[in-house]
Amino acid sequence: MSDDRKTAFSALFRRHHVAVRRYVTRRAWPDAVEDVVAQTFLVAWRRFEEIPADALPWLLTTARNCLANHRRGAARGAALLERLRSEPAAARPDDHVRTAQREALVCAFAALSDAERELVMLTHWDGLTPRAAARVLGLNAAQTRTRLYRARRTLRRELAGALDRSSPTATSRSAHDPA
Repeated sequence: MSDDRKTAFSALFRRHHVAVRRYVTRRAWPDAVEDVVAQTFLVAWRRFEEIPADALPWLLTTARNCLANHRRGAARGAALLERLRSEPAAARPDDHVRTAQREALVCAFAALSDAERELVMLTHWDGLTPRAAARVLGLNAAQTRTRLYRARRTLRRELAGALDRSSPTATSRSAHDPA
């Protein structure tokens, strides 16, 4: 990796980051903006030699494509959540506990960002190692490990909160406590 390339890319980033961010901000949910902008400049880094002299239209086209990918991922995540909610639970004596746990998991999973959900699904459901998931997502291994750590931490926190809210003692406490 040459210093000239780093310098040229840094100049490109400084010159166009604000415009790309504004473009994405007008078209994406606030929690997705940083990921889409980062993905746009990651593509620009990888395809730096292909960027024309008038780089902004190319960057905005790349941002549009990254947004489309993000939206497709969000739609798949929403469809998955709906499928999880609609699957019938097996009829057993402890169904109410399983249903509460299932709902808690669905709520906790929904609290993750689209990128976090995708990473958790790749590593836990699809069985990929963090390094393999990094290749799928176009990230480096260190970024992936950090994002996976944060996603797991968020999932644990949200799951604990959802389970606490759905536990019979929490329900009976809230029904009887005037405070």
